[in-house]
Amino acid sequence: MSPVSPPSPEIIVAVGGGGVGKTTTSAALALSLARAGRRTLVVTIDPARRLADALGTSVGSQVQPVTLPDAGDRLFALMPEPREAMRLFTEYLCAEEPEALNRLLENRLYRVLEEAVPGIHELVCMSLVTRAAEELDLDVIVIDTAPSRYAIDFVTYPRRLGKLLGNRAVAWLSGLSAPDDAPRSRSSRWLAWGRRRAEDALSGVLGPNAVTDVADLFAAMALVRERFVRLSRRASDLLLVRQTRYLLVTAPTGAASDNVRYLHARLRKLKLSPVALIVNQGLDAQAAWRPLLESPEPLAPDLAEVLDQLEAEHAARVRAADRVRAAFSSSHRRLPQIPLPFVEAASPREVLLALAVPFAEHLTTVSGRA
Repeated sequence: MSPVSPPSPEIIVAVGGGGVGKTTTSAALALSLARAGRRTLVVTIDPARRLADALGTSVGSQVQPVTLPDAGDRLFALMPEPREAMRLFTEYLCAEEPEALNRLLENRLYRVLEEAVPGIHELVCMSLVTRAAEELDLDVIVIDTAPSRYAIDFVTYPRRLGKLLGNRAVAWLSGLSAPDDAPRSRSSRWLAWGRRRAEDALSGVLGPNAVTDVADLFAAMALVRERFVRLSRRASDLLLVRQTRYLLVTAPTGAASDNVRYLHARLRKLKLSPVALIVNQGLDAQAAWRPLLESPEPLAPDLAEVLDQLEAEHAARVRAADRVRAAFSSSHRRLPQIPLPFVEAASPREVLLALAVPFAEHLTTVSGRA
């Protein structure tokens, strides 16, 4: 009897524009899930330091435990740094092919891919997430996407790259590295002619050394192609199945509202349905300074002016959040909304701890179970 594979962790993906508090929201959700007894990994695709700031600890390209109040030993974090993550991914991919690893690390085109090609960081991050899902006993993985309208496209990268590397073109391109004086059959002479034409075309576009770099890169990739394709398919299975739960995160601004509408449409185009709209700063919370306005004692004129201004800004923020929520209620009546309060705190960690509390009331909506 073959061994039973462990169940896959539940995947929750947070998407939204920049500046809406998506990273802190993702971390607060992960903390709330951990407090509910679920082993939870929070991952950020965004290479900025926001997740580390929110968690109040160092976070890197290796999964590590996070200590926060009432989370026990159930909370973990991963924030891949682009260059380090690419190296870790490559070493994992070539674990059984040391020759391929050396060829990749020495390849000039590979070093360009590390730094310049759009989507490479997202692909590497999802590969590391897939590895964590396979190796760790996790119940939930919360993924914080990059703050961009096009960040949602990362869900299609693994499948597209898997198809590319599963294509016969990889074997053909790797064959460009074969020496010119290698013995060839009579029937393959026309292929040699085609190869020379391809070399001339590539050299003309990319430079005289490009053919060697391309050929060596694909020759190394060909050795680990099956493992890469398998990993890519596994990543796609995590992201593109109905069980994966997508959260739209917005804030009470016009730009944030426009971004989340665009992302909602992109999800629908990918045949993925969000499970909730999270509206940050969307709840009228008790401000620390509000009791001063109700004080029977007269206030100094300067202090009264500052408090009046704070009250006006607070009221404007609440009205804007109400408009965003009302607009979504009108156009997407079946989409649950989760309003989170505006938190006045000195550090991102304090904001995270404050937001984790109201999330506890919405875990069934967000994750499908309490």
